[in-house]
Amino acid sequence: MTTKEHTWNKLPKNPKFLIIKLRSMGDVIYNTAVYTPLKKRFPDSHLSVLVEPASYDIVKYHPAIDKVLCFRKKPIIRQALFYFNLFRTRYDVVIDMHEGTRGATMCFVTQARFRVGHKFAKRSFLYNVPLEFGDLKPRYPIDYQVALIKKMGVNFDKTNPEIYISDNAKEKASGLLKKAGIYSHDSFCIFHPGARIFDRLESWKFAELADRIYEKYNLKILFTWGSGQKELVDQIIPKIKTAPYALLSSNLQELGAITLRAQFVVCHNGGYMHMVGVLGTPVIAMFGWANPAIWKPLSDKSAVVYKNLECSPCGSKTIKSECLAGDPECKRLITVDDIMSAIKKVYFAPIVTNG
Repeated sequence: MTTKEHTWNKLPKNPKFLIIKLRSMGDVIYNTAVYTPLKKRFPDSHLSVLVEPASYDIVKYHPAIDKVLCFRKKPIIRQALFYFNLFRTRYDVVIDMHEGTRGATMCFVTQARFRVGHKFAKRSFLYNVPLEFGDLKPRYPIDYQVALIKKMGVNFDKTNPEIYISDNAKEKASGLLKKAGIYSHDSFCIFHPGARIFDRLESWKFAELADRIYEKYNLKILFTWGSGQKELVDQIIPKIKTAPYALLSSNLQELGAITLRAQFVVCHNGGYMHMVGVLGTPVIAMFGWANPAIWKPLSDKSAVVYKNLECSPCGSKTIKSECLAGDPECKRLITVDDIMSAIKKVYFAPIVTNG
C-alpha cells in the first residue's frame, strides 16, 4: 500500500487516530513530541493515545489528545474487554509506536483501515502500512518516533516533548509542600534516589551531598520516590547530619508541579529524569549502565555525571555479578565532588555559607 500524500486524503472528514505507546515513562515522554504536529496536520481528527498506568499522568492533559486509553495487564477478563473495545471503536488510523508483540497485536485487533508501524519491526506483518524511515537518518530515541510520523506527511516545526501540568495538580502540590514543611518562600532541591539495584548510588553519598548543598547553597532537601522505592530514602535519612529535609510522595502530575518549583533535581537516569528535563527544571543526572550520549536529558539545563568504564554501557549479557548484587562500579566511582561540580554547571544562585 502506498504511503504518498493521496493515501491520507482518503481518510474521512473526522478521522479517528490511535497511537499505541506502551512501555516505560521515558518512551512515552519522547512520544509526546508527535501529538501536536499530528493534530496540526489532521486538525479535524480525534486523537486517542494508548499507554500503561505508570505513564497516564504524562499524557493526561496534553491539549492535542482527545482521549487517553490505559491498558492494565490484569485481570484477564478486563484485558479481553479492552481488546474488544479496540475492535469495536473502528479507528481509521492506528499507529503502533511500541513495536513489541503486544502493541502490534493491539494494532491488528483494531482492524483499522490504516495500521501503521515500522517496516522492520518483528511483527510488521500485522501492519498494512509498514513505513521505512532510514533515509531520515534518526540518531536518538526521539528521532525514531518523529521519523515514523514524518513519513505520514506530517511536518515538525520542533521536536520537543511536551508535558502539561494541570492547575489542580499545582494547587495540590502547594498543599503537599506545606504539609511537608516547605512554604512559598523556601528554596529547595529535589533528591530522587530511586533506581534499579544495579544502578544505585550509595546512600551515604546522598546524605553527604545533602549536607554540602545545605552548607553551600542554604537549600532544603526534598526527597521524592516512585512506587516501591521508599526504602532507598529511608536508608539515606539517618546519615544526614545538618541539612533540613522533607519527604513527599505524590502522583506524577503533582510531582511535576513540585518539580517546577525546585531549584534543581538530583536523580539517576530514568523516566523522572526525562520528565524534569522536559519541564525545564535543572537536572543533575547520574548515569551508570546506560549511554548518556543516547539517553541524556533533552534539556540545556542538565549536567551528566558518568564514569566511562570499559563495561559501560552494559546489558544483560555483559553486566557484572557485583552490579546485580547492588554494588555497581560505575556508581561506586562517582564522588560527591563530581555531583557538586555538576550542580555548579546548572545552578547559578549565590553561595551561602551556613553556620
